[in-house]
Parts: sequence; C-alpha cells; structure tokens
Amino acid sequence: MAYPFPRFSSAPQTPQYVKGVESPSSWQSRGFDKPRSHAIRWLLLSLIATAVFLVFLAKSLASRPRQTDRIPFSHSDIDDFFDHFEGRQGCGIASTDIYILPVALHPTTKKHSLYCPNRAKLLEAMSGGGRHGFDTPYFPLGCHFRWFTTPEICMILDRFDSVIFLGDNTLRHIYSAFNMLLRENIALGGLKEWEMKESEREVCRCDNQLSRPECLAYSILDSRALRSNDASSGHSSPYLCDRTPHVFIPIDRSPAAEDLHNTFNSFLHREPDSYKPIAVIHSLSLATSLAWPTATSSMDEWVTIADMSHKNVPFLWVGPNAAGHLKPPSQILSQGNNALWHYTIEMAKEAEARQLDTVGMYNFTLQSGSWDGTYYGQEVVLVQAMMVINWLSRLEST
Repeated sequence: MAYPFPRFSSAPQTPQYVKGVESPSSWQSRGFDKPRSHAIRWLLLSLIATAVFLVFLAKSLASRPRQTDRIPFSHSDIDDFFDHFEGRQGCGIASTDIYILPVALHPTTKKHSLYCPNRAKLLEAMSGGGRHGFDTPYFPLGCHFRWFTTPEICMILDRFDSVIFLGDNTLRHIYSAFNMLLRENIALGGLKEWEMKESEREVCRCDNQLSRPECLAYSILDSRALRSNDASSGHSSPYLCDRTPHVFIPIDRSPAAEDLHNTFNSFLHREPDSYKPIAVIHSLSLATSLAWPTATSSMDEWVTIADMSHKNVPFLWVGPNAAGHLKPPSQILSQGNNALWHYTIEMAKEAEARQLDTVGMYNFTLQSGSWDGTYYGQEVVLVQAMMVINWLSRLEST
C-alpha cells in the first residue's frame, strides 16, 4: 500500500541532538542501522505474504479437474474416420452417421475446450447425453468425447500393460467393435475369418457378425489369436498395432469358474516388473437377469483378485443397454426399461462405493434401433468401443 510522500517547505535539516533521542549518526556509530532493519522487516513480511498466496494458489489449482488426456488434439478435420476401413462401402457406415464433431458457437473458442476437461466430466457426459431423434448421432451432456484415429488409439494402448474386458454378451459386442477399430475392418474385424469358409465369410459380414449365432462362434476373444494366425491365408487383416495384449473373459455368474480366474491372473502377472497399469472393463447385467447381488458380488470378486496382484488396476463398470422396442412382451417386466434404469442407477452407486469408474449406456441406447430388443448393431457398438477408449485415454499411465 502506497502512502503520500511528505512535502518540505525547505531543505530538510539534520536533527540536533536531544537528550534521550539518538540521531541516525549515533545509531551508525554504535553499529546499528535502524532504517535498514525496517526495510528488512518489510521485505520479510512481503516474502511471507507471497508464500502464503502461492500456497493458496497451488491448493486451488490442485482442487480443479485436470486434463489428463495424453493424446494431442488433432487440428486436421476428417470428414469420415472410416473412409479407409475395409467394409466401409459394403456395410454402409460412415463415422458421420454415428458421431458428430463438436462445433464452436463462437469463432474465438478453442477447439480443445469443447471436449470434456477430465475423466469424471467425461464419464458423466457420456452417460447423461441424448439424441435428437431416433438413430441420430448421440450428443453427450455438457462436453464432448473424442473420436480417435487408429494411430491415436495405438498411442493410448501403449500406455497399458494389458486391457481386459470382463462381462457378458453385451460387453462381448463392445469388444468385437474394439477389434474392428484396431483392425480398421468393419466387415469382419470382430471375427477369426481365417478359420471360416468363404460362404461363412459372406454371411457374417457387417452387422451379422454380431447378430447371427453361427457367426458369433468365430468371435475374437483374445488378441493373441490374431497374432498367432498364419496370415498367408489372405483372410486376415492385422491389428494396426499389437504391442498391448487385450482379452475378453466371458462371465455370467459370481463367483466365476476357476479357469477364468487363471486367465485374469495371467494378464495381471504377464510383466511382473512393469509399471504400466492393467485396465479392466467390467459389466454384468442380462446374463444374470439383472440380479443386483450377483453384480455386486462380481465387482468384489474381481477387485479382490486385482488387489492381490499389487498392480495398478483401474476398473470401469459399464451399465446395461436400454431395451429396444422389439423386446418380447414376456421380458418387459423383468428386463424392460424400468428394471434396466433402476439397475443402472443402483449398480453405479455400488461401483462408486468401491471406487470404480462407471459409465452408463442406458441414455446412449434409448433411441437406438435393436434387431431383437436386447442387442444392437455396429452403429451402436462402435461408439461404445470408442467411449471405452476415451476412458482409457484419461487414465494415468503409472
């Protein structure tokens, strides 16, 4: 704070000696410099005040959500992310049919500010959004998630020791789409087409690889299956990157079979000295007829095994899809949208109580077309797989 400088009517005079009052010259003769001591005192007070302010500022910044997305924002506009994918024309799917890039309402708005600033906001946005019409692209709530290119997905996966999908058929379809993205093949990317006859490859293309039982029998459940395949057959599109193994472990009860525990542990302990996290995507719903105790038991079961590994194992609980309009009337009461919504909400609470991340799929699938009222096609599961990848992108790498 500044004080008014005193005005002198004449040149200041040196004070005369008065008994009991010492002049500045006498202070200096006795080894003291009181004006300097006052300056030092004010300097120390200023430093203390500055230190207090910096501590307050640091705490304030630490309490704010941080952007943990490790992938740089792309400044190039891509019209169709699937333009070079195998099956793009035959399956009739463009990325613009299922994902709309966010648009700034003001020309000075930074592009990156349109996307969710942290993992918590991202999961909330993906869970709570909606559609402007049946089967139109989904808009998350408040901020957007990203659609990553395949090289960017590879950069994300490189930060993990492995990725484990753990769930029933709903999550199995998401894992199939995960493989389609990594193989850049939406025609047969979720299947082991090298084991199929030519007639089977024709029948199982596009949506059929998810809907027909004879096609599901060829589903890829482990990335190592593609790696060990003999590519000389000419019926295998490789992963664009395969340094990070991933697997789908099918479960429909809790406790699960011992051999599934062994598979889970083999991925947890694949690299004993690795510092990288092992990400787990977990879901269980219709396979147990939406039994709440089974779901919570499954959470505890797999979290306990993960904790015993002493590794960094982040979990994402994926909620169930909404029921489609073709859901059989006999299942409406037990597996209809009222039951699914309550299951979504209660299991999210249980997951959060166990410090697990959670993302809901109810809003996302509520206005989507389903071939049987339970399961959905590629236009849905490809976006769900990208949502999982967005979650992976926001996890710490150590």
